[in-house]
Amino acid sequence: MTCHNHSTTMGTVLSHDYVTSLYVNNGVAVADGLRLYGNEKKCKQKRVEFKTRVQLACELIKNHVARAKQTIDIWDSWFMCKEMVEASRKRGHNWIGEIKGNRIAFYDGKKYHLHELVDRLRSEGGLCDAIVNGKLFQAGKADVFLPKIGYVSIVVNVKADTKDLHLLCTDLVGSGVERIIGHALNRHRIEDFYKEAKALGLGEYRFRESEAALIHAHLVSLACTLLDVLRRRLLRYLIVKCMMSFEETVEWIRRKAMHLFLHKVKTAKQPFRNILMMIDTI
Repeated sequence: MTCHNHSTTMGTVLSHDYVTSLYVNNGVAVADGLRLYGNEKKCKQKRVEFKTRVQLACELIKNHVARAKQTIDIWDSWFMCKEMVEASRKRGHNWIGEIKGNRIAFYDGKKYHLHELVDRLRSEGGLCDAIVNGKLFQAGKADVFLPKIGYVSIVVNVKADTKDLHLLCTDLVGSGVERIIGHALNRHRIEDFYKEAKALGLGEYRFRESEAALIHAHLVSLACTLLDVLRRRLLRYLIVKCMMSFEETVEWIRRKAMHLFLHKVKTAKQPFRNILMMIDTI
């Protein structure tokens, strides 16, 4: 199922392509689902059912096990479509998605492209200062009608220091801009997860059968989860003074493992040759 995929750092590369979801609850973030994507031509060759990335993402929403009273699905602009919204509605979830400025919306009885609506809000003073997670944004909100999706809120947020403009689309029509932006910022946690997963070897393997690639990706995700649990427990039990990074947690494990190994060698009653064979195996 390897296909030619675009990489922002390496250009077009032959690789596996995954659709993933991350579950975030306060400070905890764990991998919640993982699906392997293959293009239609590859699926026909392998005689497996072809599913688009959106269909795979909808499956992740369908299979999510709710762990809180309110679940909010958050996705980027690539997945902002009717199918994703319907999948969330069927599960009783709220949702927030980034949306592109060329989408059509009806506001105040008139038809706009969203970038035109942003210009109107700016000209009418509809953007105000909003502090979210200690950061300053210029933000505004408008309730609109989107074809195929229905009545939603469009939230405009511009980060004060970078001037980066983002448009959010959500069914949280009764919520303020600070709350909506605060939820939407959680989507950036997935970049942190990928960074940590890559440090543990995600993607660093020779091409294998797709089933083996899936197993590898799931094992790396599991390792990320266990490391996160460990570093939080080390802090909770006052074994360390502050939250460690993933790299520091791995190094802590290595030191402890080496100490236990040396203790085992020291107290071993086996022949010296057997001990050397054990070292060579490790």
